[in-house]
Amino acid sequence: MPHPAYPLLRNEADGSETALAGRIFTFGGSRDCGLTLSGSGLPAVVGHFLFREGSYQVQALTQNLRIKVNDKEISGAAKLRHNDRLQLGQAVFRFLQEPAATRETGEAGEAAAPGTPGTQPLTDLIDAVVTLLRERDSDVFHSLVLCVSRLLRCDAARVVEEDPATNARSTIARYPSHSGLERFSDRAIDWSKESAHAVLLNETDWEDQNSITSLHKNAVASVLCVALREGEGIIGYLYMDRLGGTLPFSEKERELCDSLGRLFGEILSHRKALSRQKEAIARLQSNSLATGSGIIHSCPAMVKVLDLAMRIARTDATVIIRGETGTGKEVLARFLHANSVRTGKPFYALNCGAIPENLIESELFGHEKGAFTGADQRKIGLFESAHDGTLFLDEIGDLPLNLQVKLLRVLQESEITRLGSPNPVKVNVRILSATHRTLANEVKEGRFRQDLYFRLSVLELDLPPLRDRGQDVLLLADFILKKYLQQFGLPAKSLTPAARNKLLGYAFPGNVRELENVIQKAILLSDAKQINADDLQWEAEGAPGERPRTSIKTLKEIRFQAEKEAIDAALSKTAGNVSLAAKMLEVDRKWLMKLIEEAGLNADDYRK
Repeated sequence: MPHPAYPLLRNEADGSETALAGRIFTFGGSRDCGLTLSGSGLPAVVGHFLFREGSYQVQALTQNLRIKVNDKEISGAAKLRHNDRLQLGQAVFRFLQEPAATRETGEAGEAAAPGTPGTQPLTDLIDAVVTLLRERDSDVFHSLVLCVSRLLRCDAARVVEEDPATNARSTIARYPSHSGLERFSDRAIDWSKESAHAVLLNETDWEDQNSITSLHKNAVASVLCVALREGEGIIGYLYMDRLGGTLPFSEKERELCDSLGRLFGEILSHRKALSRQKEAIARLQSNSLATGSGIIHSCPAMVKVLDLAMRIARTDATVIIRGETGTGKEVLARFLHANSVRTGKPFYALNCGAIPENLIESELFGHEKGAFTGADQRKIGLFESAHDGTLFLDEIGDLPLNLQVKLLRVLQESEITRLGSPNPVKVNVRILSATHRTLANEVKEGRFRQDLYFRLSVLELDLPPLRDRGQDVLLLADFILKKYLQQFGLPAKSLTPAARNKLLGYAFPGNVRELENVIQKAILLSDAKQINADDLQWEAEGAPGERPRTSIKTLKEIRFQAEKEAIDAALSKTAGNVSLAAKMLEVDRKWLMKLIEEAGLNADDYRK
């Protein structure tokens, strides 16, 4: 399909269109020509279209083909205007330089006369910039260079990137696309580097410069060049020229080049930032997939957190990690352990809000055989298992008060006592804890011991929510996407620009955990090679970009509601028989009686 930015030749016989993509576009009997004509005895090349001064002209190179423009036969070259009727031998074409929406009408909706000047070059330039802003597309320079060439009627143009550290230069886009680098003068670029504004050079400016051989060799008559800046530094150049026999660039065009330089500088700066981001993604993905312990980030808030975490990791001080549900508190705890002197030693994690109160003590401290009903053998608790290592206590705010006393003793005495045993056991464990609550408020409300709070919060780390981490959303999304594609054994997929914009616009009340859930579902539900915006689905209320209108329930609240519903169903099925209900729920009868009371239920209400 023809590129929309190039002029077109429409065949009036079948309606097919051919884009004039290039400064020189040949036609003839050879299949190697840009436009292949049918007819016996035609030479391989009989003519070409040549782009000069912002427009194309058609020129015959042999006498073997009759060429007519608007029914007038030409013998040399003829300039083409929009809607010209072009006859090449027996084939008839329309030369179309306006987009489809404006080919047939002028600004007032009337038929446009051949040769009517249009605003298409400027429109194309604006469209290319809009595309960049909307889609965050880093590869728009080829379209931009083409648009600028048409806008300023250049014979050639290019965008050069320069490494500020090494001054190494590389061309990232040029017009015509097939032109060699010898077509352009490095000396002209050097002149622009020394100027605060765009430089305008004509033939008389380099007549005595014997070193500028490329300008003489290519018959260049006029050059415009402007340095592209990022802050105070130069990161590239926009270069344009016109050949001899054409009007040289004017002072007004030099001023326009200055404005274009600011635009191209911002776009090139964006491109370099995007390139650095992609390199960071690749590096972080490589390290994280290999070790499983990487923390993907780029935002200043996370940089600050990890800098502090790295400094305190090698101490044995207790650390409390604060952050909303799903922000990655356990990941940060593992990071602290991995960068401590205890790395290589055991790391254990326990969610204090996910285990019933009567089981937490056994999980932490262990028990002896016969310590309670069902204790048919000795159990080693997490404190003993984590000896010389690290124990991470998540949702420490949910720890019952009676166990807070025992945890405080461990911190003070470095010893534990198994349930059912009179003998203390020495342990050497670093305690890391986390909570989404404000423990200072819990202390005021009497739900958390003040002395334990002071022992746990020697050092504190605050994880920012995902909605405050900016571009980290995309870094994490790319990592999660690659991770689960590998895990599921699926072919490569990528996120479309629209999908990326949707991710950036959503508040993510569930933070990284919710993002991971969304990406997993998108991978499994999308059949295409790309994941579109419609493939991203989340359950939280609130439109993308808005904070959710409903608060997020804690795990404890969710667990309580689920237990209450399960007990209600069991009592209903057993007509209030607590013993049968306990067997159905696979819990101890006494424990079920306690849960029934906490849930505000009454077994008598279920008896018929």
